[in-house]
Amino acid sequence: MSQELVTYIVLGSNSRLARLKKFKVDKDEKCIFLCFKDYSSFVETLDNVVADSSGSIIVLLPPSSIPKKKNRISLKKMAMINYPVWGWFDLGNSEDNVSTNIKKLNTFIRTIPSIEQGIYFTKDLYFSIGGMGEFKEDYFTEISKRLYSRLDPQKPLASLTSRSSSKVSLL
Repeated sequence: MSQELVTYIVLGSNSRLARLKKFKVDKDEKCIFLCFKDYSSFVETLDNVVADSSGSIIVLLPPSSIPKKKNRISLKKMAMINYPVWGWFDLGNSEDNVSTNIKKLNTFIRTIPSIEQGIYFTKDLYFSIGGMGEFKEDYFTEISKRLYSRLDPQKPLASLTSRSSSKVSLL
C-alpha cells in the first residue's frame, strides 16, 4: 500500500475547470480541482483542501497546466525526504519573448512566482506560516512573502506543460 506523496491542486473558476479533464496521476499522487467564486472565500477553501489532503507536498497549478514527468519525480523525492521545501516552476517559452522575459525578470528580482509558474510547498510549512494569507489578483504575492520569511526557495523546476494556448487566467 502506497502513501499519497504529492497533491496537485488545479485552481480556477467553476466554468473554467468544467471544460478540463484531470491529468493522469500515479498511485502516490492526487489531482484536485479547486473552484472558487471570489477571492475572499478562496483562502478558507484552500486551507480546508490542504488540511484534508494526504500529500506532504502541495502543488498549486494554473488551469490547463501539468508538471513534466521529471518534475513529478523530483516532487515525490522531496516529499519522501520529509523536509520543509517550497518553490515554483520556470516560465515556459509559450508566450512572446518580451512578455516572458519581463515575467522572468520580475520573478528573479521579487522572488515571487506568477500564476503561470505555479507554486509548491510542504503541507507542514504551509500551516507553520499561517496558510495562504491574502489572495488577490497578484495571486502568489502574499504566500511567497510568508514562505520566503521562513525558508529560501528551491531552484525553480522545469516549466509546466500547458494544454492550452490561451493566456492563463483563473477566472
